[in-house]
Amino acid sequence: MRPIRLEVKSFTAYRDTQTIDFEGHELDLFAISGPTGSGKSSILDAVTYALFGRVERIGKQGLHQLISQGQPTMAVIFEFAVDDARYRVARRTSAKGATQVLLERGEGDGWVQAGEGADRVGTANQMIERAVGLDYEAFTRTVLLPQGRFAEFLVGEARQRRDILTDLLGLELFERLGRRAGEVKRQAEADVRAKSSVLETEYAGVSPDAVAEAEAVAKAAAHREEALAAAETTVREVHDRWSESARAIADLEACERDLRDARGVAAGVADALGDLAARTASIAAEVDERKKAVVARERAAAKATAAREKAESAWGRTVELVAVRVKAETFVDARVALAEAEEELAAAEQAIPALRAASAATEAAVTVAVADAEAAIDAFEGARSALDEAQHANLVAAVRAGVHVGDACPVCGAKIATLPKAPKAPSLDRARVALDRASAAAKRAQQALAEAERARDRAAAAVEAAEQEAERCAKAAARARTDVARLEADLATALGPKLPADPLATIDERLERLEELEAAQGEAEGDLEELRRELAEAERERDGLATELAEARGRIGGLAVAGLLERARSLADGVEDAPPPLTGKEDAAALAVASGALASLFERSADTLARAAADRIAGEREVALEAAGHLDGFVDADLDGLTVAEVLELASATRTAAAREAATAADRAAAAAEKLANAEAIVEQITGARTRAEVFDALARELRQDRLIAFLQVEALQVLAAAGSERLSALSQGRYRLEYADDEFSVVDTWNGEERRSARTLSGGETFLASLALALALSEQVRSLAVTEKARLDSLFLDEGFGTLDHESLEVVVEAIEQLGGDGRMVGVITHVQELAIRLPARVEIEKSPRGSSVRVVR
Repeated sequence: MRPIRLEVKSFTAYRDTQTIDFEGHELDLFAISGPTGSGKSSILDAVTYALFGRVERIGKQGLHQLISQGQPTMAVIFEFAVDDARYRVARRTSAKGATQVLLERGEGDGWVQAGEGADRVGTANQMIERAVGLDYEAFTRTVLLPQGRFAEFLVGEARQRRDILTDLLGLELFERLGRRAGEVKRQAEADVRAKSSVLETEYAGVSPDAVAEAEAVAKAAAHREEALAAAETTVREVHDRWSESARAIADLEACERDLRDARGVAAGVADALGDLAARTASIAAEVDERKKAVVARERAAAKATAAREKAESAWGRTVELVAVRVKAETFVDARVALAEAEEELAAAEQAIPALRAASAATEAAVTVAVADAEAAIDAFEGARSALDEAQHANLVAAVRAGVHVGDACPVCGAKIATLPKAPKAPSLDRARVALDRASAAAKRAQQALAEAERARDRAAAAVEAAEQEAERCAKAAARARTDVARLEADLATALGPKLPADPLATIDERLERLEELEAAQGEAEGDLEELRRELAEAERERDGLATELAEARGRIGGLAVAGLLERARSLADGVEDAPPPLTGKEDAAALAVASGALASLFERSADTLARAAADRIAGEREVALEAAGHLDGFVDADLDGLTVAEVLELASATRTAAAREAATAADRAAAAAEKLANAEAIVEQITGARTRAEVFDALARELRQDRLIAFLQVEALQVLAAAGSERLSALSQGRYRLEYADDEFSVVDTWNGEERRSARTLSGGETFLASLALALALSEQVRSLAVTEKARLDSLFLDEGFGTLDHESLEVVVEAIEQLGGDGRMVGVITHVQELAIRLPARVEIEKSPRGSSVRVVR
């Protein structure tokens, strides 16, 4: 498997879409570098996720944890090549955990679905494993070595190591061969059982003697069929001699049948025409009588129609009179409405003078009330002034009381020089009583004024309402007079300039008269229609009788009397001549007589032909006996009484049966010979199947997994140990070598007296070097160790341990990786060691940012 292109979106640190074009950038030996946490290992995680739906750090479950923060889904598209085939797998997982996948195969310049089920997770995973040639476990131990699993091939479980080699080197081929050998052996044994069963059932009794007996029966049947064929030929010759007489008999019988058929037609016509003449005369008289009745009824109907049309000309049609009646009803109502409107107008005009007089009286009362109110108000104002003066005088008196000359003025504070003479203060009580009385009188006067004004307003409103009512009545009366005049003019057009006293009665009389005329016309026309229908029925019956006569004449004319009798005379003597032909103008009676005569003639001629045929049939007996004699010894049945044709039919049937028996016997003989040959072939097949079962049984035992495959696995591991030992010696400055024994890798420490110990005892850095040496050896040796062309490691990705190496060891490792990358493989190294990254020809640099990591290829 060799990567071509990787595209990730919303996958761990890669929030935005990032793409690595391995093929376009010619990434054969490169480093994947970047700061810690930038997503270097996520590149390899994306590859295993795309191929197997798994990531080492998480496994199969919880893939949604790899989705970039806040994103709904993550998606990876990975294109890769296996030999000459190109594949593209697209895998997507949502935040809810659902996963979708699609595997496509390159075809020309485009992509097509890789097969049925390539869009279903389970089926697509199986297809990918078959294409890559490795499952997830083998892939992450030999091609893509993630953190934490780098040393598992070195120090992991022996069983898993063997399983990986089986997949990687194609050793499952021997497993399949062993299973296939077992299947072939079981199929061969089943074939032996099945064919033996067939011999015992379908081929029981098959032998050379049985075949000889069947061939003898077939030969005898063939001889009998040949003898019967000769007899049939002789009988057919006798039949052919008799055929001329048989044809004459057939002609006589056919002509006899035709004569009797013609006799039936003529007799039927004679019977049918028996009472046709009387029926024809009767219906002709009935037609004449009905024609006269129709003419009389037509005159009556015309008279009724003329009377109706005259009335309509004078008064109009019924629908017009109905419209006039509606107008007359409206006219009567309009006159009543006019009288009512004039009465209302007179009453309204009569009430106005009294209302106007009452309104003038209320206006005078308002004038008086106004004068009274003004006087009361003046009195109230005088009383209030008198109260004010009384209050002032009493206040002055109160202030002056006790004040002497020389005292300070209680108002202004000045010294009083002189005191004026104090007047007598008026009574405050009398002033207040007078004011209350004046106030009450003013209120009464104002109330009286308000009442007078309300009475005046009511009287004015009454006058205005009466005047408006009079105006309305005047307008209504005017409209009524207009309506009456218009309707009177409309009625004058229909009833004349001088209207009758009761227009409705006049119109009703005219309508009733028109109904009577229309009813009379309808009755006359109904009677006329009924008479016409009866006349048509009589004419149809008359025409039907004429048709019957024409049909009868046609049936007689279609008999070809002369030709039929001429044919009868050519077959036998004594047939009478044909009568003179019909003229075609015969009435029913004459045609009935002629038809009866023809029926008698046809019957006599048929009797003559029947006698002639009977004479010829009497000679067939002797010929039939002659023919039957040729079947003696072949037929057991009694042949007396058979006709020549029946003897020939029996001879043909017997010969056909003999031919079938001969063919059946021949088929049985051939089948017996064929079954004998088949049985011999099946015996040979059973012998071959038994031999095949024995051979493949031995092969299946030799190919058992605990033999050949185990041997090849051990051989491969020992080769890998030898190749890895060379690598490890170079990486460890000659200190360590690798060995493989007892299903475990060991190291030989040359610096410690060639001490051999388990690879599990190495330190972390030493384990890294040993694992790297073994991985490099596996990548180099896989092609030579594999038993099929499928197993090849075109790619190697390392993600572990370089930071633990010192400068000298790192230099050795870089040289080893450079040598590996120069052999046509793609080698990718994940590292944050800048010294290692810049030594490789190309780098995939990961740049970290708050928005997410981005990828950049540097060469």
